[in-house]
Amino acid sequence: MMDERDKLLVKKNELEQLIQHKQMSFSMPSNQWINGLSTYASHPGDMVSHLQILNIELERINDELARYYPDQLS
Repeated sequence: MMDERDKLLVKKNELEQLIQHKQMSFSMPSNQWINGLSTYASHPGDMVSHLQILNIELERINDELARYYPDQLS
């Protein structure tokens, strides 16, 4: 059974991958298709807001993990 620290590590990994994917999406030409939808289907402001929310959640998880490893940077 996974303890709280392990769950946080899994969630952190998932968020980092999602953030990386979103950042790569920004670098693709606008005529490319992302997840089956044209980038025209998503407003750039919405995409930036979603990325900011993911980064805030990642910071929160890093803060929680710091409680398990107070002498290390996450």
